[in-house]
Amino acid sequence: MLKAPGRPHHPDTVRRLSAPQPLRVEADAYGTPRRVHHRGLWRVVMQVHDRYRTDDRWWTEEPISREYFELLLEDGRPLTIYYDRLGSRWQAH
Repeated sequence: MLKAPGRPHHPDTVRRLSAPQPLRVEADAYGTPRRVHHRGLWRVVMQVHDRYRTDDRWWTEEPISREYFELLLEDGRPLTIYYDRLGSRWQAH
């Protein structure tokens, strides 16, 4: 179990291990990422391995509509990102 930093530890404490991070992305006219600003540098997307859309929780006050991209960056790193269609922003997952 991981301790939440800066807060008293309680055995019933739950927190996200990998919260989405804002990301700058340059996309083409079809919305496909071509470059991402990752770890302080702009990196070219060498390949898009997968692209899919998720629409969920439409019945709640906080629906989700995201377009996911599984990418291979120029340095060989895989990266999964998504475009939040409701918030009009890119996030690293």
